[in-house]
Amino acid sequence: MYDLVLGESTSAGDTIFVLLAFLLLLLVLKKFAWKPLMGIMEERERQISKNIDSAENSRIEANRLAVEGKEKMDETRNEALTILNNARENGERIKRDMLEKAKEDAERIKAEAQLDIEMEKQKAIESVKSDVSQLSMEIAAKLIGKELTSEGHAALIDEYIEGLADDK
Repeated sequence: MYDLVLGESTSAGDTIFVLLAFLLLLLVLKKFAWKPLMGIMEERERQISKNIDSAENSRIEANRLAVEGKEKMDETRNEALTILNNARENGERIKRDMLEKAKEDAERIKAEAQLDIEMEKQKAIESVKSDVSQLSMEIAAKLIGKELTSEGHAALIDEYIEGLADDK
C-alpha cells in the first residue's frame, strides 16, 4: 500500500484488492450510513425549503401590510382633508350668516331709528303747534281784546302755519 502512495509500480493484484476494498467500503457505507445521511440531507432540504417558503410568505405578508398601511394612510389623509374642507366651508358659511344677520340688524336698527326720529319730529311739530297756538291765542286776545273759541283758534293756527309754509 505504501507503494501506491509513494508511486512505485503496482501489480494488478494490488489494484484489484484496492478496488474490492473500496467496493466493500461502499457497500458497508450504503448499508449503514447512506440512509441516515440521505435522511439528514432530505430533512435539511425540507427545512431549507420550509424556511424559503416561510421567508416568501413573510415577504408577501410584509408587502401586503405595507400596501394596506399606505391605503390606510391615504384614507386617513383624505378624511383629514375632507374634515378640514368641511370646517373651512362651515366657517365661511357661519361668517356669511353672521355678516348677513349683522346687516339685517343694522337695517332694522336704522329703520327703527328713522321711525323714532319721525315720531319725535311729529311730537316736536305738535308741541310747536300747540305752543304757537297757545301763544297766538294770547297775542290775538291781546290784540283783539277777546278770546277766540277753539274752532276759531284752530282755523287761525292752520291759516298762520300755511302762511309760514308759503313763505319758505
